[in-house]
Amino acid sequence: MHLYRQYGNENEFEMPFETTQDGIAEAIGMGRAHVSIELKRLEEKGLVYHLRRHAYRDGCLNRQLRKCYKLNPTGVRMACKLLEESGEVA
Repeated sequence: MHLYRQYGNENEFEMPFETTQDGIAEAIGMGRAHVSIELKRLEEKGLVYHLRRHAYRDGCLNRQLRKCYKLNPTGVRMACKLLEESGEVA
């Protein structure tokens, strides 16, 4: 759901820090190692993919390329379905 909320916040060069493993871990309160394992599972299931982008945080751009994760169309549909089932609006 975290990546769904980040959907559309990217361009061809930069993505939010919140789409990196560190950013996801920080945002959802989990350890980075656990986030890494879960992202790998989601990639294997075909729900997310990663891009090499510069990550920005609070308007500051990190010049180092980082793995940034994004939902693919299947992941977006699944997130929308989960939101509908929970009664939230997608």
